[in-house]
Amino acid sequence: MRHRSTVVAFLVLAVILGACSSGSESGPGPSPTGSPSPTISGSPIPEPAIVVTSPAPGDQVSSPVRIQGDADVFEATVSIDILDSAGNRIVRTFTTATCGTGCRGTFSKAVRFTVDTTQPGTIQVYESSAQDGTPINVVDIPVTLVA
Repeated sequence: MRHRSTVVAFLVLAVILGACSSGSESGPGPSPTGSPSPTISGSPIPEPAIVVTSPAPGDQVSSPVRIQGDADVFEATVSIDILDSAGNRIVRTFTTATCGTGCRGTFSKAVRFTVDTTQPGTIQVYESSAQDGTPINVVDIPVTLVA
């Protein structure tokens, strides 16, 4: 009987040691190359260059509409277009965030527009490329433009 207990203890120990050295890792640690394994839980998720907090998608907006949010854009310049239901630009303007080019700043601007009838529209908030002025980091907010 004592021999059987020794064999059982030996088998349990072998299973535990085998699980610990099987090469299967239970979490982040050195990879076979010696460099750390990437971790998802500890990696920050990059924030978009422009975040619009108001108006919200689907809002009904009347003139003037207050457009606000935060941004990290070139020279803190935040461009704003309002498009009508046909996609035609009816307003083009800009505002300046409180910080830019490497830091986040807030922005807020009341923008006037005119439409003949209440209709779907889009508020576009974007950064103009420092290279050629084309819109980059575009945020489209679908809204209803109230006449």
